[in-house]
Amino acid sequence: MDEKYERGILRISAVCLLAAALLIPLGFLGVGASPILPVVFLALGAGLYVLWQRSEAYSLYLSGLWLGPVIAAVVSVVAIVRGSSPGELQALGGLVGLVGVFNLILRPFYRLLHYIVAGAIQIGREIQEERSS
Repeated sequence: MDEKYERGILRISAVCLLAAALLIPLGFLGVGASPILPVVFLALGAGLYVLWQRSEAYSLYLSGLWLGPVIAAVVSVVAIVRGSSPGELQALGGLVGLVGVFNLILRPFYRLLHYIVAGAIQIGREIQEERSS
């Protein structure tokens, strides 16, 4: 599989795991869904975005991480709308983390699917070249 796609898969997982790492501890601390959470998460996301733009040495590692707090902000808005308790906010963070882990687990399947599709395209091109000759 192309390295670009592999990095994209890992980036999606890292973003989801960062969002989970921001949401899960709130339940342990007894913090429920409050309107200040999305503001704090968006400010953290903006800070990571600025850090990514200004950093030359770590720009590859920071390129997508600013989306983690943004996802955490979206999840906290959903929790506010639902009136979630601290435990429910923690559970929502756990679900986001599971999405990230599940994405990592599916990497071999993504690779297999890529090879099958790429092989089918290559075979199709060769058949088309034979017919046109």
